[in-house]
Amino acid sequence: MSRPRLVAQGLSVGPPPGWEASIYRRPPSPGEQTFAVLHAATVPLPHTRGDYGGGLVETLGPDDAFVSMLDFGAAAAGSELFAARGLPGLTPDMFRPKQLQRVLRGQAGVQRFFSAGGRAFCLYTVIGSYANRLTLCSRANQVIGSIRVEALPAVAEG
Repeated sequence: MSRPRLVAQGLSVGPPPGWEASIYRRPPSPGEQTFAVLHAATVPLPHTRGDYGGGLVETLGPDDAFVSMLDFGAAAAGSELFAARGLPGLTPDMFRPKQLQRVLRGQAGVQRFFSAGGRAFCLYTVIGSYANRLTLCSRANQVIGSIRVEALPAVAEG
């Protein structure tokens, strides 16, 4: 029996068994514009967590993984940073302990920027064990492979 897809903010994900996922958009502060954030993890998603997994990645064990995909909007999609097209797959050799937002003993991460559906994204993935990166990379790619991005309708200015 297949699990239902989670759909929100022009994104969808079909998390495999053993994963939790959410898609949300933070309420903006005055003068700020926010975009969609997709989180998936093999540990429970705490109610309060940072866009890059702060408050969650600290709980990862050696068999756990966390995937975050942050939308930076349509305006950034044409920039050099987001020039790669389509959701990237990951390889075990991409993971590095020093690619974490904050270095945590034993963990490793990878960050990739790309555009899809006319939108710019950052894919940030953390694994609980660098030594177990072959298996954990495969698990993360299961989630990443299930993500779909829809182009959002243009919003009229004014």
